[in-house]
Amino acid sequence: MQNLQLHEIDAHAPKSQNGVIKPLVLAVCIMVCLLLAVLTLQLALVSSQSLLWIFWGLSAASGVLVFLLIRFLKKYKELQVRLDLISSGKDLVTGLPDPHEFGVRVDIECRRSVREFTPLTLMYVGFDIEELEEQDAVKVAQNLIHAVCRPGDMVAKVDATTFGLILPATNELVLQLADRCLKGLQQLDIKHPVSIGLCTFQPTSDLNCETATACVQQLLINAKTRGGNQVCSDAEQHVNPSVTYSY
Repeated sequence: MQNLQLHEIDAHAPKSQNGVIKPLVLAVCIMVCLLLAVLTLQLALVSSQSLLWIFWGLSAASGVLVFLLIRFLKKYKELQVRLDLISSGKDLVTGLPDPHEFGVRVDIECRRSVREFTPLTLMYVGFDIEELEEQDAVKVAQNLIHAVCRPGDMVAKVDATTFGLILPATNELVLQLADRCLKGLQQLDIKHPVSIGLCTFQPTSDLNCETATACVQQLLINAKTRGGNQVCSDAEQHVNPSVTYSY
């Protein structure tokens, strides 16, 4: 995933360079046109009508070049914002942490759960469609952020239709939270079924990012295959560590 992220940044680099070079070229053209227009105007004051037409033509060309320069600068600013989001590990549409950042955080929380012997809850929220529209994705992100407000919690974009929630040191009232999220998302008027996979993990030596995300993904798939618009959950039973417990 890290290599993919770096590849995306490298792919945008030529566009960023073009965004700088083109406005500079336009600026030079504008300066040349304005200079020629001034010289032509000076000559027109003492010469023929044809030079006056040349002056107006150069003035019109300068105006067009100014318009194009403003347009290129606007696109360049938008491109810079997108590059900043990519380099900071943010999803381009919602501004949430991207899949790479989500995976890194899950790995950290799994290690912390084992080290501090606290439960960890993961939740996947997915829609039964190939890709959400940008407006719908933004609404879903805002809704989930409002539903999860503890400092240590995270809402991230897992893929085109799935959002991931990390709830450290949480095993109580998670079903109520999932039901509240489900009802809130159903009120957004998105014309696609929404499903939630939820799992609470106990701190064992087997807990890691791969097994945790695979388990939650399977629960999300189960919820979708049952018709969607429901929560499919699982919770590991609490276990006491042995004297020889290690991680």
